Amino acid sequence: MKKIFSFLFVWFLVMAVVATPADAGKFTNPGSGGAPGTWYIGSTPDHLIPDAPVILFVQGLNSSASTWYDNNDMYETAYNNGYQTAFLELYDSGGTSEDMWDNGSLLAAKIQEIYNYFGKKLVLVTHSKGGIDAQTALVHYNAYPYVSNVITLGSPHYGSQLADLAYSSWASWLADILGSKSDGTYSLQTSYMNYFRSITDHHANVNKNNYYTLAGTKWGSFGSSLYWGGLYLSQYGTNDGAVTVANAYLPNGQMLQVGDWDHSTIKYGSSTFSIFKPFLTTNRAMSSSIQTTSLFPEKGLESDENGSHVIRGGSFQQTAVENFAVESNVRTLTINWMSDQPVDTLTMISPDHQLVNVPVAVYQQEEDVFQGAWNHVAVINQPMPGEWTIQAKADGTSAYLLVATFDSDLTKNIKLKPKNNKNKWVIETDGTKIKTKQMNMEYSLDFVAKENNPGKKKGKKLKEKASLSAHDEIVIPKQTEAGVYHLTLDIKGETLDGKPFERTFIQTIYKDENGNMY
Repeated sequence: MKKIFSFLFVWFLVMAVVATPADAGKFTNPGSGGAPGTWYIGSTPDHLIPDAPVILFVQGLNSSASTWYDNNDMYETAYNNGYQTAFLELYDSGGTSEDMWDNGSLLAAKIQEIYNYFGKKLVLVTHSKGGIDAQTALVHYNAYPYVSNVITLGSPHYGSQLADLAYSSWASWLADILGSKSDGTYSLQTSYMNYFRSITDHHANVNKNNYYTLAGTKWGSFGSSLYWGGLYLSQYGTNDGAVTVANAYLPNGQMLQVGDWDHSTIKYGSSTFSIFKPFLTTNRAMSSSIQTTSLFPEKGLESDENGSHVIRGGSFQQTAVENFAVESNVRTLTINWMSDQPVDTLTMISPDHQLVNVPVAVYQQEEDVFQGAWNHVAVINQPMPGEWTIQAKADGTSAYLLVATFDSDLTKNIKLKPKNNKNKWVIETDGTKIKTKQMNMEYSLDFVAKENNPGKKKGKKLKEKASLSAHDEIVIPKQTEAGVYHLTLDIKGETLDGKPFERTFIQTIYKDENGNMY
């Protein structure tokens, strides 16, 4: 009787965290909406590949397990190809976005549970931040024995500059209201991910699994949900609307393909399953017939930023007005007014005080860093040089972030660059288009500390503002804790033809407990 009771008790514990498998041969979607740690089993295919590993799908930032089967054919494609599947809710579900340490610890425990349930190894297919969470689970939390291969789709292995933007002084109001300043977003800042790479890429466990990556180059048409992110990231290189190709590179991995996917379509079964299907195997041998990441930079994007944007932000009640200078010979000026609610009107006024009527695309961000924000995007071709005015009106109180993006030759002539191991930062110009002696800059610098291994935000320990000439260095003060410095820098000056210009630079610098800067 005791044996029977023990068996039933163990069975109950397993079923308490596992969705009931569907009947073999009957394709149905698993459940969704469970608490973090809940995992679901996909239907068993009629033509199951007997020796194939189980595919465990891992979601990205601000997403959930259902991202693989709600408006996505990835799960169905895996089913039709004869694979058993499982899906897991991480802390990114339900608005509780956590860093790679919390998600990695949870994922490691559940990987072992799922492995024990099926009795065979898993292959992890991951999207976006899920690829970082997966590597953390395998490398830092020792889940590697239960997994053969890992597929990462559009994963920001060197972070995303959109996460840097969320922590800038201009984005602060909007990011706070949207909840964008989560531990998950904090961990995706480019400087923190450079630190993560430094403690991961030479770890004893890093080569105990095969990693295969894919990266996208599209960010949708004008007005699509990834358009503005792609436009913002374009100053850093080719991207999928959320992650640059350079930052999707993974040391110790192999790049299967860089294709014309955006950050959403890269996770669709009809888009990429056939590409990574040959690597859904327990075979540990690395293929020599595929494109390797040696064709990409050995590191992610270096800290050398072109000046493509003017950025402003704050809160407003009913009406907000922003002014900024546009230099001569700008080919296109793209305006994105991002806010926590849709604005009633967005008005653009040229330097000669004329209203400029252009189509405005309005859409809500569905996922990723600024999930929930409303984007109002307009493109002005060959804008008149001089001071432009952008005016927004909305009912009640709203938070906003204005990003004006310039397609201009000036962009390549002004850069923010590090000195002295990133302890100092300077503006560099080549002198061919700008009166450098007349430039001045204002900067805001704050510091958010983070405890060590794993980390939690401890609060701001430093906040300073200053005005400098363009030739001055910005010195990063030393803090005792490990954490991220957030530098927001606004430049004003004149071009050689006497026209004013403005630019904004966003930079993060991570300092570890030993004082090293990343």
